[in-house]
Amino acid sequence: MKRDLYAEVSARIITELEAGAAPWIKPWSATPGANTPCNAVTSRPYSGCNVVLLWMAQAAGYRTPRFLTFKKALELGGHVRTGERGTKVYFVKQLHIGDDAEDGTATRLVPMMREYTVFNVDQCEGLPDSVATGKRRAFAILMPVMS
Repeated sequence: MKRDLYAEVSARIITELEAGAAPWIKPWSATPGANTPCNAVTSRPYSGCNVVLLWMAQAAGYRTPRFLTFKKALELGGHVRTGERGTKVYFVKQLHIGDDAEDGTATRLVPMMREYTVFNVDQCEGLPDSVATGKRRAFAILMPVMS
């Protein structure tokens, strides 16, 4: 049987609502990485239902709303701590598919949805400081003195 990801997302939100949570309330400002969930590496803010899902995950008490995949944590030289549970997020895109028309110009849009599991940086160890905190180090560029 094929999974219905839309129904799964709806069920997660309804469960939180029934528990008395209001995860759709927006923080006072929308600063990626400060109070809006974002990718820990690129600082790109999440959008759509992912914002609500990651705000619900924030109930665990994470210090910052910065998330990354298990694979990305490994690529950065860190790892997800044993026993940690991730949060499902969804990537949605419309694909342009070429139809087999005689002139080859006919296309149709096909919705694509992928599920990923992400972890908060607080669930990880060994990540670079710039990823864990979202602050990039400023390096001084030393130029040789010309005489």
